[in-house]
Amino acid sequence: MPGLPHKGWVCESVEDLEEPDATCEMCEVVSIRYVHQMSHPDYPVELAVGCVCAGHMEQDRAAPVEREKRLRNAATRRARWLSLNWRVSP
Repeated sequence: MPGLPHKGWVCESVEDLEEPDATCEMCEVVSIRYVHQMSHPDYPVELAVGCVCAGHMEQDRAAPVEREKRLRNAATRRARWLSLNWRVSP
């Protein structure tokens, strides 16, 4: 898009949609499950993007991967919570 900065973005939050329901607003190609909300001081609205585009936008490819990893681990812990072997304490 003309007028859209490609670098210098900051991640405001990350959301787990639990299914790949959204489309990356930067590349407009990839279906994404983990939505990174990116903001830029020279652009009026936040963009909802995927992990790869978030890495390019903030010029740090490891940070979005780490954020997604934390969300995946939290989702896994929630899913296993009820299936843990619980015991009654005396």
